[in-house]
Amino acid sequence: MGEGTGLGLAVAYSIVEAHQGSIEVESRPGEGSAFSVYFPAIEVPAQAVAIAGAPPEAAPIQGSGKHILYVDDEEGLVYLIKRLLERQGYRVSGFTDPEEALAAVRADPGGFDLVVTDYNMPGMSGLGVAQALKEMRPDLPVLLASGYITEELRAKAPVAGIRELIYKPNTVDELCAAVARFANAQTVGEASKPS
Repeated sequence: MGEGTGLGLAVAYSIVEAHQGSIEVESRPGEGSAFSVYFPAIEVPAQAVAIAGAPPEAAPIQGSGKHILYVDDEEGLVYLIKRLLERQGYRVSGFTDPEEALAAVRADPGGFDLVVTDYNMPGMSGLGVAQALKEMRPDLPVLLASGYITEELRAKAPVAGIRELIYKPNTVDELCAAVARFANAQTVGEASKPS
């Protein structure tokens, strides 16, 4: 309690592995740890180097401005996911404090299209966040991320209004696919069963 879940390194490993990289760790008691992160080298075509400063061509924006609320007690993860989803075209409000996240929804109940919350957080669990949101706005889709999804959690999730459980750490593709599935759903019924 209050010391995090220890999943930060697992999330970093997942991201590095998704880019065909690797992590080496050297650790000595009382001296600390050193982490070396390796990524494969790539050759950049000469033409790409010549136009690297040019503005990128406009691409279809997947998120089309949909507003995502992301809640996790790990500040680094909030920063990472916020940037990742913003690159997909979403607007993202990130919070490390569940109470502050709920206050943001209370202040503007119709201002959010989707909520993604961590399960294990100090003070209030992701289930508590989902239940509070269900009372404020029952139609707001909530996705819950957890490193340990039990049968008990699977049973409690739909009652709390959670639409989908996401294993943590997840890959970038898994997270973006889940967000796209629910944030871009035309009606509440399109993606309503927790999985």
